[in-house]
Amino acid sequence: MKQLRIIIQPSKIDGVMSALRKADVGGLTLSSIKGEGRADPPLVGDTYSMEQILVVVDDNKVKEIFDTVSGIACTGKKGDGKIFATDIVDALDICTKKTGSDAL
Repeated sequence: MKQLRIIIQPSKIDGVMSALRKADVGGLTLSSIKGEGRADPPLVGDTYSMEQILVVVDDNKVKEIFDTVSGIACTGKKGDGKIFATDIVDALDICTKKTGSDAL
């Protein structure tokens, strides 16, 4: 399993959320965040509002989600966002006690 941290422009949130639902991504967490770019002006020195979506998916869905989100969220300008993937060792659904992928 992988956790995907999807950071995108606020104007792209509806399209990305709709695409994640169509890709049969179960639950997600949405947060409004602020960030600053690393290298080039105008993204350095000021903070910008972004949206962050956290999802946990089976490994075989990662490429599909990368492709789908980048197709929707890319404007071709700096600051469109990033997707970070990290390994998830295990998961537990607190009420059902299901673990691993069954907990998703």
